[in-house]
Amino acid sequence: MKPIKVYHKDDGNHHDHDGEPSSNHEEHQHDVIQNLEDFKTNKARIIPKKKANHITFENFIQFFPIVELPYTITSDTQRLISQKCDPLSAAWMFNFVLDKDAVIDEYTEYMPCFAIPETHGFFAIVFWEAGIEGSTYHLTTFSPSGILIDKQKIAGTKYNQDGLYQMVCTISSTWLFSCAEGRLDAEGNTAPVSSDDNHIHITLQLTGDGEIVPI
Repeated sequence: MKPIKVYHKDDGNHHDHDGEPSSNHEEHQHDVIQNLEDFKTNKARIIPKKKANHITFENFIQFFPIVELPYTITSDTQRLISQKCDPLSAAWMFNFVLDKDAVIDEYTEYMPCFAIPETHGFFAIVFWEAGIEGSTYHLTTFSPSGILIDKQKIAGTKYNQDGLYQMVCTISSTWLFSCAEGRLDAEGNTAPVSSDDNHIHITLQLTGDGEIVPI
């Protein structure tokens, strides 16, 4: 008995199999199915774990590890944090931080940084926002249910024609935020900040109810 040729098409490629109808063809189908399963498995491995999380406030807070105080935010902080944390998508930010009418572009990036310890009755977190004009560290507080209480810039950089402005921040164990701003000229040298500039040095107090108060 002559072998039966089974002629079929896979992904646009025509080919045939010699042999019994239920032998080579079934083996070929098994290979295709196995390859598909392998693809799905490999695909799942490269999806960041946080993308599989439901967008809930409980999951959002988990992105922010608690730090020990005192803590200082410097020019090197973002590099150190980026080694441990992944960027946050706009979906997370719109759900809990950004106004619903906020407009962000493709150059805007968000990074979770850390949480303030021992905040009973509220949550206090710091996130990093970067864009074309510079970057900003925001102290942001929430009620236990995820309602935004307060938000304030505490550190960051901004680019102007006369150089780079940089604000650093030291956070004390009593939740006192001391923020100082300096300017680097076009050559990267320290330059004095004009007395007309705002936020040369500010001090903020995080209160027991989650408010951020200038003092």
